Order: sequence, then C-alpha cells, then structure tokens
Amino acid sequence: MNLILKINSQNLAATLIKPEGFKKPLPGLIWIHGWKSNQNGNIKRSTEVSKLGFICLTLDLRGHGQSQGIISQYSQKDHLEDIKAAYKYLLENPDVDPDNIGIIGSSYGGCLSAVATNYLKFKWLVLRVPALYVDKYFDVPTEELIGKDEEGKAFRSSDSTPEKSLALKGVANFKGKILIVESEKDEIIPHPVIENYLKFIPDKRKLTYKIMKGATHSLETENQEKEYIEILKNWLSEKNKELEIEV
Repeated sequence: MNLILKINSQNLAATLIKPEGFKKPLPGLIWIHGWKSNQNGNIKRSTEVSKLGFICLTLDLRGHGQSQGIISQYSQKDHLEDIKAAYKYLLENPDVDPDNIGIIGSSYGGCLSAVATNYLKFKWLVLRVPALYVDKYFDVPTEELIGKDEEGKAFRSSDSTPEKSLALKGVANFKGKILIVESEKDEIIPHPVIENYLKFIPDKRKLTYKIMKGATHSLETENQEKEYIEILKNWLSEKNKELEIEV
C-alpha cells in the first residue's frame, strides 16, 4: 500500500507491506535506503520478509525517490526526522505491536538507523554495509559534506568512539539484537569501518555478524540480492519464534 507521510509540510513517500493470515498486532520493521538511492530495493526485500509475520514500512528519505525536497538541502539530522515520522506512523498503527519494532538500514541508511536508536525504541537493529559519520557533521547537508570529501573520510570513520559518533553510541547502548552484514568486496565502506561498529557492541551474545563473500557495496547481482534476503529471513525467523507470532 502506497502512503504519503508528512514531515515539516513535505510529502514523504512510503510503502506499507502487511502479511496475510497472522493474528494481529504484529511486529513492525522500518527500512532505510542508502545515499542517492530509494525504497524500491527495500520493497522487494520487505515483501519477502513480511511473509514471516512482520509489517514492513519502506520510505524514500526527503530528496530521494518520490519524496519531496531537494537532496542538497538535507543533513543526517533532517533524515533522522524522516525516520521519526515513519516510526510514529507504525506506533499509531493498530495492527503493529508498539513494543516490537525494528529498523533495517543500508550504507548511509545504516548509519542513520544506528543513530535513530538513541531517540526511538527499537527491538532489532540491522545494519548492512553501514557508513560511519562523526557528530560534527550531523547538521551539515550530506551532499555538501560528501562533495568536499574526495577521500570519503567523513563517512568512513574507522577510529571514532561513541563520544564522537551517535551511530557508535547507538550500537554501544542498544539493548536489543543486532545484525551486521558486510560485503567482502565493498568498494565504498572498508572493513575497518565495520570493525569500528563491532568493537563497541559490549554484549557479543546479542550480535550476529555476516560477511557476504565476493559481494560489492550495492549488491550488483541477483545472487547477491538473494543471499542478503536469505540472511535477513533466517535471522528474523528466529525473532519470529521468540515472539511466538500466531497464524
């Protein structure tokens, strides 16, 4: 179902995918795409995941896809507000269990998802090839930041700390389960960035860490896409069992 969410009088394009045959309320998942991407890939992924008994909400961040706004105007701080609008929608949806909402983000969206855990109550956190920005750039328009940063240091911080990064603070304090997915051949986010996330998760028992062999940053082949969907489904099916979702 196509939706329009409102954020500061602007339209935020979103899609709600609800499974059939399950007893409601059901757990919810918010899906956040990467920089200069859109929700289309997440619609395909969430359609498969929803069959496990999850209500999925995908969206186009402002300046992306079908959402309003000029991309050059928006910072991480602005896009965090988009996530808050999506969360509010799920929280107020009677079909969604408000105590069981998760977030799944890739690349830029992965960093934003980790940041969002500082402000919103999530049960699960999935980060695929997450970028890592430091807080001093939080309210700088992201396009301006990337345009001035030819080496990618602004979003590839490999030596930051939770005191300097809301994303690292988020994973360090997160109480739920975390899945981190790395691409072995990632040409955008190098391994030390992933290591930086991993080292600040204090309880490794709540962490699942997967490396997709031979995969690139954007999952360029159908086989890579299928592998990622299977990783999500296998991990989330365990959460499904924990919640004892009823058919």
